[in-house]
Amino acid sequence: MALVVALAGGASVGCDPTPEKIARWKETERGPKRLRETVVKHGLDPSLRAQAFAALVEVGMAQEALADLASLDPAERGAIVHAAVPRLTELARGSGIVGSATTRAQREAKDALFAVRTDATPEDRNAADAALIEWTTADLNGRMSSGGNSSEKILVAIGPKAGPRLAELLQPGTQQLLPAAGILGKIADADTRARAADGLIGKIRETGRRGPDDASLQALGLVGGPRATAFLIDTAEHGSEPLREKALLALAQGTVSQGDSPAQAAALRIAGDKKAPGKVREAAFQLLEKMPTAVTGLTNLMRDADETARWRAVEAALAAGKDKAVVPVLESLSPGARYKKEDLDSYVVHDLVLIGPSALPPLRGELTSKNAVARQVAEAALAQLQKR
Repeated sequence: MALVVALAGGASVGCDPTPEKIARWKETERGPKRLRETVVKHGLDPSLRAQAFAALVEVGMAQEALADLASLDPAERGAIVHAAVPRLTELARGSGIVGSATTRAQREAKDALFAVRTDATPEDRNAADAALIEWTTADLNGRMSSGGNSSEKILVAIGPKAGPRLAELLQPGTQQLLPAAGILGKIADADTRARAADGLIGKIRETGRRGPDDASLQALGLVGGPRATAFLIDTAEHGSEPLREKALLALAQGTVSQGDSPAQAAALRIAGDKKAPGKVREAAFQLLEKMPTAVTGLTNLMRDADETARWRAVEAALAAGKDKAVVPVLESLSPGARYKKEDLDSYVVHDLVLIGPSALPPLRGELTSKNAVARQVAEAALAQLQKR
């Protein structure tokens, strides 16, 4: 009987996972099943369970590995994640973080790191985040869509910690410039944003008489913040005609504040400047369309001496304020002016209809306006909206 017990015990010990067995199971047909059993085996050394977890990721079974991990209680899960983060980091790095070319195993490991960071302790999350920042920014543009989670999604989730590394990628003339600026503009804290803008402005100034290229101005707009905005405003007001237009478009396409800001005031000045080239004024209107608080200034421009500017101010005000701009715009139409019906239809009614159902209440209110032109436009817009 003692011999039987001893033999049974020896068989049990022989079946216990070891580092060597886990490495071998990656290459066998029944290996994945044993790896999954190892991940969920209570009481087993967490380092072995983490090795099995990483092995499953390596052989393309990351989803199964994550499902098994999720089935465990938080304490067990945390211990496995602690031991797994270094293994996944090594697997994601592969032979080295260079260029955009990656293997399936590297991409799976990167995605697994992103998945486990949610359940990780602050220390383990920091380690996972450092590995993810390193991986995604090794070639930000080339690796943007590699794996199941985009680099942008990962870096936005990590947040401000990724800001300094993204700021390093703000190099004019490179493919990393615009994607780095776009993500940094979404996540950076004020200090990192200011340093990034200052660094990029310094590089732009080094170009001398050539002036900034389109991508550098666009990147500044994406980075945003007071430093970037001030430089773009100065360029918009004092640069050459092409640069003025590009600086305003960079602000319009970037992360400029929608509130009452220096950018808004500058755009209103330029939009109302009769001496400014048409393309520059148009770019200013495009910027104002992004600013709901610009409606009052835009309705003031509806009195501009230039007819094109007047109608453009109407379009921009409705685009900026939407339903809240309906009453101010309609009441700013001069009741004594002789408007062409086709102009009212093209520049006012058409844009009111674009606002959609939210424009219905203010339009109904305008049916009793003392302004005959406002009533006329409201009736026409309501008729079209109610057909929808």
